[in-house]
Amino acid sequence: MRIGTYNIFQFKGYPEEEAGQALGPLDNPARVEHFRRVFEKLDCDILALQEGGAPTHMLHELASSLGRHLATIPSPGKWPGQVLSRYPILESRTFSHFTWDVPVPPLSRCAGAVRVQLCDAHRMWVFVLHLHPSDGEIRKVEADIVCQCVEQLLREEDEMVILGDFNCERDEPVHVRLASLGFLNAMEAVGGGLRPTVDTAGKKIKRAIDHIYVSPHLADRLIAARVVDTLGFRHDEPRQPGTWDHSDHLPVIVDLR
Repeated sequence: MRIGTYNIFQFKGYPEEEAGQALGPLDNPARVEHFRRVFEKLDCDILALQEGGAPTHMLHELASSLGRHLATIPSPGKWPGQVLSRYPILESRTFSHFTWDVPVPPLSRCAGAVRVQLCDAHRMWVFVLHLHPSDGEIRKVEADIVCQCVEQLLREEDEMVILGDFNCERDEPVHVRLASLGFLNAMEAVGGGLRPTVDTAGKKIKRAIDHIYVSPHLADRLIAARVVDTLGFRHDEPRQPGTWDHSDHLPVIVDLR
């Protein structure tokens, strides 16, 4: 089973101006076909997207063309998550909500969990999150909420994958808390260590902020993990005119037996 996470930059391509010339409007068939090929190349049984905002018919077309079920994790802002799954989706739960009395609510990007049916009596949670990009105090609150939700969900199913754009360094509370619950970071466990996932021409600061964690009951099923950095996903500096990438982030994928 292959599971992946990818901040898809709202299907815009990066840099947006260069990509737009090639892909046309957001719902242009050429753009839909481009991202279908991108996702097909990743070959994930379950693929979680962040910044997956797009017209509903485009998302449905993508899912149908890939033969995948689709669940959307709503966002209080403009950054919904998506889960494309080869396995049937039994339910989805949303933990990111608009709060009228605070300027920026916790989990203002997205957070939610999808329960998938792997086989007749085998179910698993896929927990998708996208934490605040710049405010560490907000991320502390988000870490509390996320870990409370995780503990509740584990009482229902003990197999869980937590993945997404964490927007923070490895020593921040969300990582520490997940480790205390026994979760393993896939790249650290079987991927040779963390590697930058914001790492393409035009990005001055290289950061490892996209992660996949697995619960203790999945630990012995880990085989390999990697950051996908082949041409089209990233370019070396200096970027040549007319070149662009699928997103400003790189995907992370993990293989489990």
